[in-house]
Amino acid sequence: MHLSQPALTRSIQSLEQELDLLICDRHPRGIVLTQGGKMVVERARRVLFESRALDRDVRLFNSHELGDVSFGVGPYPAAILLTHVHATLSKSYRQLSIRTEVENWTTLLERLHAEAIDFFVVEKRTMPSSPDLAVVPLSLYECGWFARPRHPTFQKEKCTMANLREMQIASIPVPDALRESFRKALQYKASEPLHFHIECNSFFALRELAAESDTVIYGPLAAVQRELKAGTLRRIVVENAKALSMEFAIVYLAHRTLSPTAEKVIEAIIECDRLLHA
Repeated sequence: MHLSQPALTRSIQSLEQELDLLICDRHPRGIVLTQGGKMVVERARRVLFESRALDRDVRLFNSHELGDVSFGVGPYPAAILLTHVHATLSKSYRQLSIRTEVENWTTLLERLHAEAIDFFVVEKRTMPSSPDLAVVPLSLYECGWFARPRHPTFQKEKCTMANLREMQIASIPVPDALRESFRKALQYKASEPLHFHIECNSFFALRELAAESDTVIYGPLAAVQRELKAGTLRRIVVENAKALSMEFAIVYLAHRTLSPTAEKVIEAIIECDRLLHA
């Protein structure tokens, strides 16, 4: 905002007079928005968003050329889909400029609302329900527990949930709902807190960690296929364990028109997801 402090103050006072509403409480140390002021600011943000969206939609309507696209990917889908998607786009759309961010769902949601990315792909259970978001579900992926072949658990005749709880488990940071799913899967008592030995935003790093130490990781089978074939990781078969899976989803703003470029990228993601299950 290119306004001096006196000019800003006059603008706020003028708006207060026009609306007949006190927007700010003024104190010696600064100003604080009133409840009415918070309502005005929120409405103003929506108006600005719609104004930018209208300008963008008009430009998209008048232009059909491929350009730039920015999208986000959560740690799990990044480990499975990202390489395939990048390879497909590089082959089919050489003129396309792509920026990809691998982050947790909270950061990606903030980036989406800030219009810094066009859409993102995350584990579906992490997403809160909202009328502002459009969600396109992808396939279910079988999941499991993995460790290096020299892990002590493979020296035993069987592995139980009690054995698994005693191991050093690493995970990506997960929201409360998914953490509760982990607690139930590991059969913790209601009073027992769930603590991961290591939490890291990069599943690639966790995969390497499991291959080089006695740390156990949880994740989709498709994300460790190469390591399983190479013999650097091995799946832990847990006695009487329930089948585990996760479902990814593409998320974008429901009231914002996707660019033709973003639509092409989403089509590529859906196709890569389909081929992985073919």
